[in-house]
Parts: sequence; C-alpha cells; structure tokens
Amino acid sequence: MAPISSSKKGSEVEVKEDIWSDLLSSLKTRTTSRGNKTVIMLGTPKSGKSTLMSKMMDSKDTERIESTPGVAFNYVTVKDEEKERIGQIGVHSTSYKHFLPLLLTKERMNNSMVVIVLSLDKPWNLEEELLYWTSLLEEHIKTLQIDERDLAKMRQNVVDLFSSYKSPENKDEKEEEKKNKEEEDEVILPVPEGALVNNLGIPIMVVLSKVDCMSVLQKENDFSEEHFEYIQWHLRKSCLSFGAGLLYCSPRENSNTRLLLDYMSHVFYNLKLKTEPQVIDRDAIFVPIGWDNLSKISLVSEGFVQFSQLKPFAEQIAPLPDIRQKRVMKGEDDQLFLTRMQAVLVEKQKSGSPATTHKVLEGEAKGSTKTPPPADGVLANFFNSLLTKKPGSGPTSPNHSPSPPPTQGTLVPPKKALAPQLSAPQQREEHEKKALASTRSNPEAPEEKPVAPKEKPAAVKTTTKLAAAPAAAPAAVGREKSPTKTPSKMPVKKAGAAAATGMKKPAPKRGLPQPRK
Repeated sequence: MAPISSSKKGSEVEVKEDIWSDLLSSLKTRTTSRGNKTVIMLGTPKSGKSTLMSKMMDSKDTERIESTPGVAFNYVTVKDEEKERIGQIGVHSTSYKHFLPLLLTKERMNNSMVVIVLSLDKPWNLEEELLYWTSLLEEHIKTLQIDERDLAKMRQNVVDLFSSYKSPENKDEKEEEKKNKEEEDEVILPVPEGALVNNLGIPIMVVLSKVDCMSVLQKENDFSEEHFEYIQWHLRKSCLSFGAGLLYCSPRENSNTRLLLDYMSHVFYNLKLKTEPQVIDRDAIFVPIGWDNLSKISLVSEGFVQFSQLKPFAEQIAPLPDIRQKRVMKGEDDQLFLTRMQAVLVEKQKSGSPATTHKVLEGEAKGSTKTPPPADGVLANFFNSLLTKKPGSGPTSPNHSPSPPPTQGTLVPPKKALAPQLSAPQQREEHEKKALASTRSNPEAPEEKPVAPKEKPAAVKTTTKLAAAPAAAPAAVGREKSPTKTPSKMPVKKAGAAAATGMKKPAPKRGLPQPRK
C-alpha cells in the first residue's frame, strides 16, 4: 500500500475543520439569531408582581412569596416547537419610578415590552394606577431623547403588531383556507377608530391580578355582575387608546399565568399562539394586542342599567363608607389642655377662691348614686381636727367641729371602748382593797397607816376649786357610761359634796384584821 502524501493529509484536515466550523456557526446562528428580549413589569407594592413572576417561570413553590423592595429579576429560556432554544426573556419587576431609567434605556426600546400590573382587591384605584404608570412611561421616553426617525420606526412597529394580529385557526379549517388567505396575509389592515391614540413606541400589556377577590367584593362591598362588566368595559377602552392588550389572572390559583409567558413569546419571536381571545368568562379575560375595537367593546355596555358611560369611573366604583370612622374621637392636644388649665388656675387665684380637690365630670351618667364631694371649708376643718387631735383624748371640744358623716360606700373603723374614769374617793377605795388583798396574802407585812391630808392656804383652795370643776364632768360621764358600786360606809352625797368643795376628805380609820395564829 502506497503511503499517503503530506499534501493529501493537509487537505483532509482542512476539510474536517471546515465541517466543524460550519456546524458551530449554524448552531450559533440558530440559537442567537433572534436575540434576547426584556420585559419590564411595573405596578404598585403588593399588587402581585413577585408571585406572578414566580408562577410564570413554572415555580412549584406553594408558600407565600415576599415582595421585593427594589428590583426583582428573573429570566426564562424560550424554545420553539422542536424544543430548540431560540432566545431568552429577562423579566425585571419594580414598584418605584426611580428604577425605570435603569431598566428602560434607549438601546433596549426595540427589544422590550412593558407589563403594567393592576390589583383587583381595590378596584376603585384601577383608573388612577393605570394613568399613573402610562404617564410616567410617556415622560420617561421623552427624556431618552430618541431620534425622531428611530422613534417613528418604533411607533410603526407597534402599528404593525396591532394590525397583523391573526386569531388561532382550527386544524380542519387550516388546510381548506390556507390557499385563500395567502394573498390576504400580505395585506395589513388599517388601525380601527380609537386605537393607538397614545402610541408610545413600545408594546404594552395590562394585567389585572388577584381576580379571585371578586367573591370577596360581592360579600363586603355589594358588588354585582354589572360592576365587573363596567370595570372590563373601562379597562378595554383605556387599553385600546394605547394599543395595549388585557389579561385577567390569579397568581394564587395559578390561573392564566402561563398564558402571559406564551403571549410574550408570540410577540417577541412570532411563535404560534394557541389560546383564543376570551371576553365572556369574567375571571379569565384575555384580549390580545390588535383584536379589540370600539364595536366589540360597546357590546359590554349594552346591558348597563346602574352605570353610565358619561360619568367618571371614580364616582361609580367607590368603596363603601366605613362606619367605624364615624366613631373615632380625636383627643385634645396635651399642650392646649395644659395651657387651658393654667388659665383656669390663674383666674381662681385672682378671685381668691381655693382650688377644688374634686371636679364632677360632665359626661357622668344621670341617676348615679355617687354623692357630691363635701365643701372645701368642711374638708379643711376636718383635716385640721385630725392634725390637732391627740391620741387617747376624750370627746371633741366645742371649738372643734364634728367630722362630716361618712358617705355611702365608705368604711368607718369601729370605735374603741373607753376605760371608765373614777373619782378621787373611788380611787382611794380601790387602793384600800388592793392593800387588804395584799395583807391577806402576806400576813407579816407591816400595817399601812393612812396619811392625813395637808392643809392648804385659802388662796390655794380657790385655785383648787377652779381646777377641780372641769374634772367633775369627765367623772360624771365615766359614771354614766360604766357605773360602779359605791361602798356602804361612804354615801355618794358626801363624796359629791367633797368633790364640789374641792377638798379631799381623809379616809376613815378602819381596823385591819389580825392574822390568825
């Protein structure tokens, strides 16, 4: 076998390199020929953007997805019917207008789409939110300073997208009508009346999220079927002016979330859309870009009885008044209250009236059993008597006013029983009894002699009379409260006479009993 020359080997290597380079280049052009696209999702906080993005990417997480405070990002790979990769869609979500200049730039305008997410849990805010985001988007596009020719091309692309809409065809009718529509497909229909009045040069899709709240609105806000029909009529009319599509979805129930991704792939990569428009089912509305017109929208308004097409949306869709708001009472400011009280105290000090310790509330219920507070003067005397009164003293003197009677509901401590006060003769008799009892118990004790009273001068007698007079009153009171037995040898009359004169009568001599042998 003849050896292969070097020239032949070099040609074979070049042929193999050309084959591999052709395969790689064809694969590269096949995967990246359509490029990557961008979707910017705008909406108020807690409108359902994060949950919608998660469900749209075929996420199997059933737990609640927390909202993103700044910008959320995710992407999905788009494949054709042959399961070959044709592009990638990056989804950016935000609730703040400050991030819009970073997400939508001049270079991304041709390959971008805006999705405005509205929430049905508060339907009375739908019009306001839609106008806010569309006006914000329009102002931002003006700040990009795009060339007029480039901007005109962008607007024309939106017109072509709107006019070139084709409804999905059945398999049976496809083969029969294919030949008849080959020529008609090349013709672009004109834009209907009322459509694309505000052409921003970028495709827009309006998504009404949380449609599962319809049953809650019927129970709590007395919404009827006509309410939801009026909301649909108003949204479709507003979307037509911007050339936008409309989609109802429920991220919680995973309803129509995958349809949004299929429609994005249809708009960006011209993939076949199998879902037909839906305007009958109230929680599954789907209006693609270019399908709707004023004649179709007017069919919804034919059955209006409660609503009018001429009145504003905010007047006809409004929340019920909250009854609890009427019961809220606003308190007075602390500084105002203190300044008002200071003025009252100053006026009382000028007039000379003492400050009251109690004040009856104006809002006190009628028929209350509470007694009014006592007067200021009585209170002052009562507290002064408590301060000047000594413990163990007798009844109050005439100078002290009696304490006020206790009011209903107050507890009065029980009074202690006072010990009976004995007179001078009774005290001597008690002393003799004690001495007699001690001698009986101790017979050897010396005999106790009575001491004779000392005589005092006449001047001293007068003073003793004055001093002994007030002492007779408590003695008499003591006998009335707890009377004691007087001895038989000493009558009460003589004792009273001696007490009246103020002189102490010597005790009579009494023989003491002799001790027994």
